Amino acid sequence: DKTAADGFTSLLLEYEATFPFEKHATLQNRYAYTKEEIADLVAYCNNLGLDVIPLQNCMGHMQYILKHDRYADLREDPIEISQVCPLQIKKAVPVFKEIFSEVAALHPSKYFHIGCDETFILGHCKKCAAYAEKHGKSKLFVEYVKAMCEIVLDMGKIPVIWADIILKYPENLGELPKELIYLDWN
Repeated sequence: DKTAADGFTSLLLEYEATFPFEKHATLQNRYAYTKEEIADLVAYCNNLGLDVIPLQNCMGHMQYILKHDRYADLREDPIEISQVCPLQIKKAVPVFKEIFSEVAALHPSKYFHIGCDETFILGHCKKCAAYAEKHGKSKLFVEYVKAMCEIVLDMGKIPVIWADIILKYPENLGELPKELIYLDWN
């Protein structure tokens, strides 16, 4: 109520393991909301004039997903499990297509935030290091983000990412979809 009264028009929600996943039920923790609770919250916010934009990470901040054996082959590093390996696009796309679809189904917003921030170990694994040496870290990042944006665009949503990594490695910025919105927290 205060957020709407203060003149805000959007609310960005990041659920992580508190989302009631079905196809990927192993991801939810004991504090997960029900679909009904999320639907009620979104409807309440919408009635206040707040657009509820979901944030579903797909590259960095992935500990709650990558800690599970089911997703181990997506890891950039076998020990530091915070990040998806950007060269695992073919394996990541079907996983995130399902995850994004479940989250988007409960959020009528035209926007869908996919995170992609603080990818501190970008280019860490041997394959990524070799790729980055040849093509640059920007290309490594951009190719993965493009694939994730395509999922969002195919759902009829506008993709949003945090801008920290593309600002650090901007060389291939022009290859990202024109619809993509960049948020710079600075």
